[in-house]
Amino acid sequence: MNNIRDIIRQIAKTAQPLGCLACEVTAVDKTARTVDCQPLNEDAPVLACNLQADQEAKVGLVQFPRVGSYVLVAFSADGSCGFVTLCEDVESVEVVINDKTTASIVVSEQGVVMNDGTLGGLVKVEELTNRINLIEKDINKLKDALKNWTPVPHDGGAALKTASTAWAASKLTETKRSDYENEKVKQ
Repeated sequence: MNNIRDIIRQIAKTAQPLGCLACEVTAVDKTARTVDCQPLNEDAPVLACNLQADQEAKVGLVQFPRVGSYVLVAFSADGSCGFVTLCEDVESVEVVINDKTTASIVVSEQGVVMNDGTLGGLVKVEELTNRINLIEKDINKLKDALKNWTPVPHDGGAALKTASTAWAASKLTETKRSDYENEKVKQ
């Protein structure tokens, strides 16, 4: 029995390492964090290639390649499992720093979502600043009208009305969220 074991060990030592295969992605399983792919050299399909060191992990960095794109699949030393090392085209990338603090970023064609995205789109600072400046200028016009107004006894407020008519005639447009929100980057 020892002799057979020694022979198998010798064969295993002299076997060539599997190395890497260029493949085309045929299926993506985001839950299991695996892909199925077809080697370009027409070998048998490689199934359930890992996209992450731990398939059950919900933290770390994982790239989800697009079906039909090319990947480079490497194999563990014993050839028991394949894992994707390079992707030509990705559908999305997920980064989860810590499952307890839920610090995450998902980048896809739809945009960037930080954490769970419930706070809405990222503020477009330039647009918001322009809007605030418009409101501040309007308030300053009212202040100037009041500052330059001189009360006239017994006129019933006619002088104040005259001083503020130009300001009151120009209405501000109500701000809409879309005026300053970048919906491609959610936080």
